[in-house]
Amino acid sequence: MSVPPPKHEYAYDVCLSFASEEREYVEQVAHALREAGLRFYYANDAQALLWGKELPEHLDDVYRRSALFCVMFVSAAYAAKVWTTHERRSAQARALADPEEYLLPVRFDDTELPGLRPTVGYVDARSTPPERLVALLKEKLRLRQPSPRRPEAVLAGVPSASWQRAPRPGETLWQVITGGLVQSSPRVCDGTVYFGSGDCHVWAVEAGTGVERWSVATGGAVWSAPAVADGSVYVGSQDRNVYALDAVTGRERWRITTGAAVWSSPAAVDGMVYVGSRDHHLYAIGAASGHEHWRFPTAGDVDSSPLVSAGTVYVGSDDRCLWALDARTGREHWRFRTGDVVRSSPAVHGRSVYVGSDDGFLHAVDAETGARRWRYRTGGRVRSSPAVAGGIVYVGSHDGNLYALDAATGEERWWKRVGEWLQASPAVVDGTVLLGSDDQGLWALDAVTGEVRWRCETESVVLTRPAVFGRIACVGGQDGIVRAVRV
Repeated sequence: MSVPPPKHEYAYDVCLSFASEEREYVEQVAHALREAGLRFYYANDAQALLWGKELPEHLDDVYRRSALFCVMFVSAAYAAKVWTTHERRSAQARALADPEEYLLPVRFDDTELPGLRPTVGYVDARSTPPERLVALLKEKLRLRQPSPRRPEAVLAGVPSASWQRAPRPGETLWQVITGGLVQSSPRVCDGTVYFGSGDCHVWAVEAGTGVERWSVATGGAVWSAPAVADGSVYVGSQDRNVYALDAVTGRERWRITTGAAVWSSPAAVDGMVYVGSRDHHLYAIGAASGHEHWRFPTAGDVDSSPLVSAGTVYVGSDDRCLWALDARTGREHWRFRTGDVVRSSPAVHGRSVYVGSDDGFLHAVDAETGARRWRYRTGGRVRSSPAVAGGIVYVGSHDGNLYALDAATGEERWWKRVGEWLQASPAVVDGTVLLGSDDQGLWALDAVTGEVRWRCETESVVLTRPAVFGRIACVGGQDGIVRAVRV
């Protein structure tokens, strides 16, 4: 879908600032921007324009005055080079004077740039395909419509007119508008929906209406999905902290600081909170006290969300491994090595653990020994977290398909194409598979046949797993909106 450019005086919708080491990725971004019909500045397309120019003056004009947004591709090479430093300084001068967001960081690594605070929300190129990045840019531009001076969003429940009659399956009942992207999967407990947002807040809203109960600011974007247990909400933030908040009031009970951003979603089990960090560790924290009981080192970022079953913690890591650890001591039981990073979160059913990998496979592993049971090859990375119901494993792939596989054998039951680079995780309720997609929809498929029962148009990419309560499902969108949909 092509996005009409905002009505403003800028020559470009976006300018791209990058080091040559990242040219392969940025070239794909530029191609997708071209396909989307957006106006952008890309130095490789501007050789004739740059010929004979006084480059310092020209580039200062491009990166300080000529675009609505500047996408800055951050890496060690970007920080070290003279011309990218010049572009960065010009872009930061504009950002300082602009009341709206201007700098949109895309990170290839965790390099710190002078003047770019670590609390600024960013997109991770290590986990974001170029086409998805462009989809996010289109959403960002749409959020600026109809004016580039869009006021700060305010959380508000918006009931649908469908309350005047019996709502149909797939119909939106209410929606909540936040000030940032919502990639944090909602959690529902005791009539309250909890979720995080890219606006650096954790939110609690009434499940039946979407009316705000409380919101708490953190120091960074909240992509982690909250865990709710024993009257507390546990959630990670890009500010490196894990928070425990009172579920009723939002009052902070404790926080613990890790060594890097926390993307992983906590698991709260038996008085302990288990959560991964991009400092390469899995943490075990006392739920009541916030005291660290143990931490386990891996050789990569731990974005995968841990799962606890029968005294064992299962979690994936960017070191390509699925780990099984003793929940009480953190001692390693076993590790299972895949062919690429593991950012999918595991699911356990019977004696099997199921997890996806960037190697394109869904892996089934013996829960006690770590031995492979079977694996199924998809056509893309598997960052979707599997769901198991009725002897079937459901999982999405970056090839755009949702797969239904026999849990015991891995035999394919059916598959359904629902997007281009599917990353969201499915939920299975009463014989229906619910799944958000990059095609701007929430799908409901028959769990046995894969036939479409209904589809809700969300008008935004959906990356969150649906939270289902009663006859309602909640999902978050890249447009910053959480929607409640009749199921």
